[in-house]
Amino acid sequence: MKIHTSLSAEYLRERVDSLKPWFYSFEFDNNIGTRSYADKNALGIHKSRVECIFPFLDKHFNGRWDGVSCLDIACHEGWFSFQIAQRGARTVMGVDLRPDRIERANFIREAGGFTNASFEVRDLFTLSPNRDGIFDLTLFLGIFYHLEDPVRGFRAVRALTRNVCVIEGQVARYRESITTAWGNQQELRSGPACVVIDADPQHSPDSNRISLVPSLDALLKIIHAAGFQRAELIQPTLSLHEQYVQFDRVIILAFV
Repeated sequence: MKIHTSLSAEYLRERVDSLKPWFYSFEFDNNIGTRSYADKNALGIHKSRVECIFPFLDKHFNGRWDGVSCLDIACHEGWFSFQIAQRGARTVMGVDLRPDRIERANFIREAGGFTNASFEVRDLFTLSPNRDGIFDLTLFLGIFYHLEDPVRGFRAVRALTRNVCVIEGQVARYRESITTAWGNQQELRSGPACVVIDADPQHSPDSNRISLVPSLDALLKIIHAAGFQRAELIQPTLSLHEQYVQFDRVIILAFV
């Protein structure tokens, strides 16, 4: 959706240029926009997310967007937040650890006059249902596989979700169970696998941090352990990015 703005093209162009580089492409109805620096691979993943997520949301919340509250966790520059806000959601709250991303999101909010959207520099684990509320819709896109403790992360997200959480991210390729001798050689326990890797520098300033990437089966087990009642995997079509087709990335709808 193009964003309506009352700002002049000259001012808008100046501000857009001053906030470069932009990861997402935003288009305004006065023909000014941002140019994404993302490579073909990242753009393909973004396009696939859009193709899978919004048909579900438009059907699920059809006719009642004006009553929907949304929390966009690790919102980046707010691209998905603004798509939800433009659909008429009652409130949209975006949080991200990076101040430069939130600065860009707040500029788009100002330029588009989004009174139903707000953005803050926040950590997922500082969010509280008592202080921040519980949201009808939560977006947990591209983040769980960067966490050292995804179980804690999903429990935090579950506490903030009233209806449905849209989950997207990378999963480990290993499809088999692994086994441990639980306490003695006679008691063997098996379960799905996770991969431990070094955290990406752009997602963690601490060089000693790690990321725990679950397999698809492990991810589903974690989602249920966090308290979600039902999880549905969006089945990929051949038109999507190859990572979704090969189940290296997945999109899951988790219902309370």
